[in-house]
Amino acid sequence: MIRPSSLYRSDSRRAPTLEANANNITEDSIDCGITALKCCNTPGCQKMANKKTFLIVLIACGLIQSAIESYFRISAKQAALSHDYDQRIIDWLLVASGIFQGIFAIFVGYWGNRMHRTGWLGGIFMLQSFMCILIIIPTLIHHSEENDTLGAIEISTLCIRHRSENLMTTHFHSITTLVLLFILQLAIALGTIAYFSLGFSYLDDNVHEHESPAFLSAALAAKFLGAQIGPFISLLIGYTEFGWFLGWIILAPILFIIGFLAVMFPKKLLSTIVRLAANNILETSTNASHASLSNRKFIADIDFFPSMARVCTNKIVLLNILAAVFVQTAIVNFFRHESNYLQSRFFLPTSEADGLNNEWTSQLVAKLLKPPMLALAILVSGLIISKANPTSRKIVIWNIIACCIVVTFFILSIFIDCEKSTIAGSHRGKIVKPYCAHSCLCSENHPFVPVCPENSQQTFYSPCFAGCGAEIFINDIRVFGNCSCGVDTELPVEDHIATVGACGMAECQKFWILFQTMTVLAAALIASTLIGKLIISLRAVLPQDKSLVIAFELSIIGIIVFIPGKMAYRFIADHTCQYFAPDEYRCFLHDSQFGTYINILTAGLILIGIIFEALLLCTVGDLLLYGEESEDDNVYRPIEMNTYLNGDSAPIPPPLHENDNSNQNEPLLQNILQTIEPPRQLPSPKPSGVTYAQIQKHNALNNNSEALDFSLQTPRSDNESVNSDYRSVSSTGYVNVNPADYQQNHIQMRNNKPQSPETSF
Repeated sequence: MIRPSSLYRSDSRRAPTLEANANNITEDSIDCGITALKCCNTPGCQKMANKKTFLIVLIACGLIQSAIESYFRISAKQAALSHDYDQRIIDWLLVASGIFQGIFAIFVGYWGNRMHRTGWLGGIFMLQSFMCILIIIPTLIHHSEENDTLGAIEISTLCIRHRSENLMTTHFHSITTLVLLFILQLAIALGTIAYFSLGFSYLDDNVHEHESPAFLSAALAAKFLGAQIGPFISLLIGYTEFGWFLGWIILAPILFIIGFLAVMFPKKLLSTIVRLAANNILETSTNASHASLSNRKFIADIDFFPSMARVCTNKIVLLNILAAVFVQTAIVNFFRHESNYLQSRFFLPTSEADGLNNEWTSQLVAKLLKPPMLALAILVSGLIISKANPTSRKIVIWNIIACCIVVTFFILSIFIDCEKSTIAGSHRGKIVKPYCAHSCLCSENHPFVPVCPENSQQTFYSPCFAGCGAEIFINDIRVFGNCSCGVDTELPVEDHIATVGACGMAECQKFWILFQTMTVLAAALIASTLIGKLIISLRAVLPQDKSLVIAFELSIIGIIVFIPGKMAYRFIADHTCQYFAPDEYRCFLHDSQFGTYINILTAGLILIGIIFEALLLCTVGDLLLYGEESEDDNVYRPIEMNTYLNGDSAPIPPPLHENDNSNQNEPLLQNILQTIEPPRQLPSPKPSGVTYAQIQKHNALNNNSEALDFSLQTPRSDNESVNSDYRSVSSTGYVNVNPADYQQNHIQMRNNKPQSPETSF
């Protein structure tokens, strides 16, 4: 097993050296999440644990996580139909993961970061996969009973003259399934928290800061792109004889494998460990050659309450989170009511009206185009930030511009409407069954399926409300026959035909296509701001608080978006409903004023977010986003802070040793010494058990490779041997870092383009 103390090359040669403290590298830095699994600590396995491999695992996890979230929404509604759950319970069940996220995010983010991030990350994924299997056990045991129930609760959209009532019985396993659905939502919430707070902070810690936006954007884009997998699985299941539970059998094993792979990653990647040691060496050389530097660097308290106090009192973090909260509250809740909006403005049928099959085929623009557009916007924004390295102020300015454009979209949407026909049977803002269909026994629990009888100017709520008793296909076009309603709703007719869709839909189609295009662009603009806001939050706090600040933002968003935000939008929906279900909770059709109120509320919330973005612009200043000096390719921002003391325990470089190449280096050294004042001669440190890391210069194979050389370089007394209890990490490839010529070569190093070569042992 590779330990920091064993990272050395046996053929290393003595050269001019510079020593620095390497005590920041702990013994368990490269231990994987499963301590009992010894194979993951072997050299071959550790070489595979690099930043690209972790990114692939995180992307796969994001795809499956998002697929589980989208498929849960479908399967929960199907389970509600199977077991006749109260719609109020289902409504809160669908947002339970967001509420659980708000409750548990801070604790998971803090303790997972303190213990083992990848261990917690993979462990939570495996726990979630276990819950996906557990939830279907009651359904599998009572599958035959559910099939009978499903046949009994089928609701017809056609006009029927006689109805046979079936007694619905409540089984004990129905309650068990409902409880397990809430527990699965808790597991989904924990997976979301781990994915963002632990996965993103681990990824950011193990890549260079100028690369971080590109890596984070790839992981975040996968989260949005995976939303299409759930409906696709439901489409495939719709062609089988199985129910909603089959999708969990497909998703659970995949998530378990991904979680197991995530657990095998160490606390820190080997390349990060080498970079930590190199940072300490460069910092120590600077301290030794510049007496004006501070003689002590403190590490902040890592306990829970001091860490929370640092995050909660950080003005940049608070303003950034508040801006995100208001924007997310508007966007998330608007798209949750998008189907109702399309009903009220354009008389489009309800999404998911036909269950699993209709989930994929309805509203193709929103279902197919939106997730790829969001993922593309995130990827492009991440690559631009990574390559162009814009300042924090420029990122905030773009966020303000994007939000202003989105507000303009929602204000214009107030006026995007079409001259649609009226709903037959409308009376004082409510819909009743027309007289021409008085002999039909229509279900009051069926979603909106508009039809238009021939030669009629009025749209009917459903085929049953139009008195249609047959469904026929003419040239592959679905129509309804034997309709009793025509031009006059008060005068029954015979053998009329009605077509699917609202009357005048052809003229109205261009308006709802324009509206959906605008919503997709608005969502893409908001998505383009996510990576910039994430980078600002990560750089505004100490490295040890990265996971906590992400968890804190998830907590605030989960509580605000899914409790007061949901209730505000729900209030508007209830007071603009035209056709309620018998339970007086579900609304199957809203009036046109619903769209107006929703647009105003959404635009107002985003405007509040813009105000906080403007305050952030005045506060963020010149926040460093890409390291202490973005143009320096060898000096990177330390991932962990260490305490250095002047005195006997301070790491002080010893005088240069003589070697065989001294004659070749003598002219260069004389030239440097003539222009730069030589450093003060400091006594060598006393043997005190302090470990030092050594940098040695060797001839690299080419300009694009880094040769690593690890050897022990610790002050020893005469009676100490090489095998004494010291730990050291040594790295080569960082040339000319001796105190005497560091300043001269530092100018040349700034002109080099940052690189991140792969490290191999």
